Amino acid sequence: MGHSVRVISLVGAAHFMSHIYQLALPPLFYLLIQDLDVSYTALGLLVSVFSIAAVLGQVPMGFVVDRIGGGKVLIGGLVVQGAAIAAVAATTSYWSLLLVIAVAGLAHSVYHPADYAILSRAVPEGRLGRAYTLHSFSGHMGTAAAPALMVGLAAFWDWRGAFLLIGLAGVAVALVLIPFAGMLRGGEGLSAHTAANPRKAASGTGLRAGAALLLTAPILLCFLFFVILNTAFVGVRVFAPSALVEIYALPLATANGALTGFLIGAAVGTLAGGVLADRIGARGLTAAIGLIGAGALLIALGQVSLPVVAVVTLLTLTGMLRGIVQGTRDLMVYAATPAGAHGKVFAFVSTGGHVGTATMPLVFGWILDAGEPQLVFLIAGILALAALATFATVRRRVAG
Repeated sequence: MGHSVRVISLVGAAHFMSHIYQLALPPLFYLLIQDLDVSYTALGLLVSVFSIAAVLGQVPMGFVVDRIGGGKVLIGGLVVQGAAIAAVAATTSYWSLLLVIAVAGLAHSVYHPADYAILSRAVPEGRLGRAYTLHSFSGHMGTAAAPALMVGLAAFWDWRGAFLLIGLAGVAVALVLIPFAGMLRGGEGLSAHTAANPRKAASGTGLRAGAALLLTAPILLCFLFFVILNTAFVGVRVFAPSALVEIYALPLATANGALTGFLIGAAVGTLAGGVLADRIGARGLTAAIGLIGAGALLIALGQVSLPVVAVVTLLTLTGMLRGIVQGTRDLMVYAATPAGAHGKVFAFVSTGGHVGTATMPLVFGWILDAGEPQLVFLIAGILALAALATFATVRRRVAG
């Protein structure tokens, strides 16, 4: 097995666990309510605290990655998060549960800066598109596995046992990674790319220089691209089933099946997009095909009367088109980043994605409450087109 393949596999295993942890709580909400005598609002606060802690820690962790290396941070973060998830089994009150979830969320902040720094250093540039998208795909698989895994473990034991076992599984994965710590380097030292570009490398070192780098036009535009892209598609992921029920009077199971099609399409498109990105680079044509196609299909879903088969098919195609943009998106960030600064830059722009994810559900929820479900797809489609304009601006800045 080649060096790059081993690195991608090791990083992907950690990323898979991180996405299971991100979705470990919601599948067991019903059991937690019965045992802890809390409300759904209180449980929703747990999810918010996890996300807020992850966002607050992400950029500082990016600076740490660039200082001491991605491997150490990744392994340490996985140990802490796995231990925190396992500790959920020992909580005796809501407030102790809130505390360990906050720790788990803070530990979650390590993955994007560490993973992208490791991959950017260890994988040849000609294979980075596939490396980035395989990394994303491992996360998709973790998200898909989490509900069935947590419910299955809870049925086998109980909800406390489910958290204990899945938390210890993460610690076990971290222990497997330790012998390969030397291979999982990323962020520290100088790579061949850095040595060939000493001026560019120097611009990303030091706390003050690093902060200044994040405020340069290309990086801010990448951040904005992440914000708009996630803003567009979070409405689909969260509210598509409800909107489809309102628009087309579909059974809830069918509407959720359409969402499943979107998610599967996104995973398949992500893999295809990585191959495409490696072959042709971070081309505007790839982004145009993906975002214009996805935007047009979303607008059609909300504005045109369609049969059920067409609804499911179009939403699946939308997911595929969204997925093919993934590799191109990540290569564009790589191209805009000085060597040795990938941890902080990927941490920063990924935070932009969290901003979009955190803000727009409230807007889309208000739209549904107002009785305008068509606007969910219309606004998502328009935002997808707006993201393309941002991408084109980033490309011009990077090329210049």
